[in-house]
Amino acid sequence: MSILKVGNLYHIGIAVRDAEKTSTLYSETLGLKIEHDEVVMDQGVRAIMMVPENSESSAIELLEPVVPESPINKFLENKGEGMHHVCYLVSDIWEGIGHLKNMGIEMIDLEPREGLNNTLVAFAHPKSMNSVLIELAQKK
Repeated sequence: MSILKVGNLYHIGIAVRDAEKTSTLYSETLGLKIEHDEVVMDQGVRAIMMVPENSESSAIELLEPVVPESPINKFLENKGEGMHHVCYLVSDIWEGIGHLKNMGIEMIDLEPREGLNNTLVAFAHPKSMNSVLIELAQKK
């Protein structure tokens, strides 16, 4: 059996109703700083990436819906605020998608799409990954 060798854990996505309020909470209580703040309209979200000061640590990605039909809005309605997904870096997003498909993993994205912070991303369906939404990301 072949194994997809992912790179570093890139970020953990957390669905929130108010990214600004949550980023302030995380800043004041955990000392995290905002590394990137972007609205990704094709996904209907505002995403704020936060990291520890002076660290190369993985990020926390706060996801706030900006349109009612956002998948994050649906997630919040069904499950409330909390962990949404885990994202790993890959060197070749197409190879990652193909490998997971060949392993029988149901992919939400059969082709990469534009992601936050100059990346290409693809998601593996949680029902194929032990109820965890897995995101693959390739930096451009």
